[in-house]
Amino acid sequence: MKSKVVVALLLAGGLSAAAVAQQSQPGAAPAGRPAAGPPRATLPPPEPIEHITGNVYKIFGGGGNTLVVVQDKGVVLVDTKMPGNGEAILNEVRKVTDKPITTIISTHSHPDHTGSTDFIRERYPNVRIIMSEGTKAELAANPRGNPALLPTETYKDRLTIGEGSERIELYHTGVGHTGGDTFVVVPSAKLLFMGDVMAWNMAPFLPAGGAAAIADETERLVAAVKDIDIVVEGHGHVNDWAGLVRLSHFNRALINEARAAYDRGDAPGVAVAQLQKNPEFAPLLDTHIKKGLEYGNTPLARAHMNVNIAYTEFAGEQAGFGIANGAPLPATDKHKGSDPKDTAPPTPEMLAAAVAK
Repeated sequence: MKSKVVVALLLAGGLSAAAVAQQSQPGAAPAGRPAAGPPRATLPPPEPIEHITGNVYKIFGGGGNTLVVVQDKGVVLVDTKMPGNGEAILNEVRKVTDKPITTIISTHSHPDHTGSTDFIRERYPNVRIIMSEGTKAELAANPRGNPALLPTETYKDRLTIGEGSERIELYHTGVGHTGGDTFVVVPSAKLLFMGDVMAWNMAPFLPAGGAAAIADETERLVAAVKDIDIVVEGHGHVNDWAGLVRLSHFNRALINEARAAYDRGDAPGVAVAQLQKNPEFAPLLDTHIKKGLEYGNTPLARAHMNVNIAYTEFAGEQAGFGIANGAPLPATDKHKGSDPKDTAPPTPEMLAAAVAK
């Protein structure tokens, strides 16, 4: 596990530096995405604020979703997108309230979720910035990091903010997408915000490895939180409790099928073929590019990527960022390699169809 944490720290550093550079490169793939392959669309800008329920709203685009919770004395923001989106976030918030931003919660360290915290902090110098200890450690480990992204408060496993109808609960249930993933519960809305452990209704992106760890993390979350109806993903749109339970089942099934295929000496694609036989998992194995993820790949490709990571874990190998992001798994003396077509970049036709939606 120590090696996975090191990779997570390195990734946090590399992404933070690359994210800023990407802002001035029209047409460039977002930070952390391969530039090779067919031309890809730029990251979509923030869209108009969307009402979810009660006093809770969502802003899509410009990076990860930003959750907006309007309270009596101010506004709680969860995640602040890529650098350069602070003004857009504040403009959207002003459409529903003129209250100040009082709190920013960061679900994890990646720059498409923390990138505009500094801008908002400059506008609201007394804002509380809250994140897990692991997220702070990843941000602080970046030698070129921005100190204005660092928190005013951290927590270890669980934290409650506020009281009564304004209570917000934070959970950290283990290493998965990063070493510091935070899940945000708004009990009065029966709402859970997932960060990137659930994004685009597909298997999670695993830049730090963690094909086995992500199954544990999501199962602990499902066991820990209660009375949730609405599940807001870190990117994309709004899901529900059944969707989260399905993802938890999928993460466990993926590691189990990968283990069985590995032990038989089968190629990684055999494990994904087994997952495709289960109708419960069909939404998580879609073959279309998602709106707003034109720089990424399909849910089916992501499943292949995560099985490839699982193979490296079984073999005691280091997956590296390339495998997590779609590079083929090379054959070794411990396992067969993957078919490059399984994780190949989307074709121009696939991208055009996604943009047209």
